Amino acid sequence: MKSLKKGFTLVELLSVIVILAVVVLIATNAVVPMMSSARKQVLATEANLMLGSAKTLYTQDGGTGDKCYSFQDLKDAGLIEKEDEGYNGSFLIESKDGGYSYKIWLSNGTNLIEDKAPDVTSDDVTDSSNNASNTCGK
Repeated sequence: MKSLKKGFTLVELLSVIVILAVVVLIATNAVVPMMSSARKQVLATEANLMLGSAKTLYTQDGGTGDKCYSFQDLKDAGLIEKEDEGYNGSFLIESKDGGYSYKIWLSNGTNLIEDKAPDVTSDDVTDSSNNASNTCGK
């Protein structure tokens, strides 16, 4: 009488598990830096958009003098609807020589933009769990 053996040997199963583990390690090392870079780019983009909201609020307040707006001020004015509790920061608008200058401080809990001018890029974002200043750097 013949014996039919079906299935995989222990060595075959272990080989497949080892190969899968190596693939996961390689994929993780490739994906993690891309995710960090994407998070920085998102914060930079949001900072530029929020500065636009601060400019709108500045205009609504009369558009004269120096003003500091916190992240919460923009939310309270209904200009942004971000509900992420990790965000904080401030936006400074200064009237200078017939023009304006702008500074941004913004944090999302893992990344930080500190004392930057408009057109923030991901290069201006640092890895930091520190909170951004809520008082325009003062």
